[in-house]
Amino acid sequence: MTLRDYFYRAVVWLKHRFRARNTLGYGVHSPFLYYIISMLIYDKNAYYAFPRIEKRRAVLLRNKQPIEVLDYGTGRSGMRIVGQIAATSVSNRREGEILFKLVNYLQPDTIVELGTSLGITTAYLASPRKEAHVITFEGSDAVAEIAKETFDRLELNNIEVINGNIDDSLASFLRDSKRVDFAFLDANHTEDATMRYFGQLVEKGHGKTVIVVDDIHYSISMGKAWEQIRRHKKVTATFDCYDMGIVFFDEHLPQKTYILNL
Repeated sequence: MTLRDYFYRAVVWLKHRFRARNTLGYGVHSPFLYYIISMLIYDKNAYYAFPRIEKRRAVLLRNKQPIEVLDYGTGRSGMRIVGQIAATSVSNRREGEILFKLVNYLQPDTIVELGTSLGITTAYLASPRKEAHVITFEGSDAVAEIAKETFDRLELNNIEVINGNIDDSLASFLRDSKRVDFAFLDANHTEDATMRYFGQLVEKGHGKTVIVVDDIHYSISMGKAWEQIRRHKKVTATFDCYDMGIVFFDEHLPQKTYILNL
């Protein structure tokens, strides 16, 4: 990240706080979107799976094991401590809970995650609907092995991990898949990669598909990607939650971006 990126994030955060509406469902005329905002995103109630997943996160945060991590996005590899990865490269609890509630409400059959990391967010995606097929993509073999241990410990048997460069593995998977019902993008945080993955997933999507994009204001590059996504010809409503964006494609929804505080 550059100094310009840090400045961009600060400015966007201030604008977001000013524009966000804390009143539940403010200005939302769609019953579907109103329910998601008021009963899912702003709801703070805990579900049965949350404590188990967070207990696993706590174990990973204490893990001092060094592993070699290959980052296909930057082309660099190096040794990292598992606990450091858990602290800096895994979605926080609030985002995980929202993903869980979205999946629990929408009941998708096929869920795609780009960027498995240590498997905490994947567990939030896979826990609410055990019949769903969760396909998660991770570039680093060592990281993927720890994620698989996470799934074993949480007794999640509906997850398929695909290792390797997502630029290659995602295209290969989508050629043989029929449709994507839900997707979470948290890999290679650049404008080009994000738009490439988003475009590929949209081709396998449908009117009821929901795509969640992480770190939409992480950098100037990701901010540009988010602007393109909002204006995509197939996109209707979007939620800008600052840390992540939620994208809808239902033609019956208004073409509008709602600014929300998590």
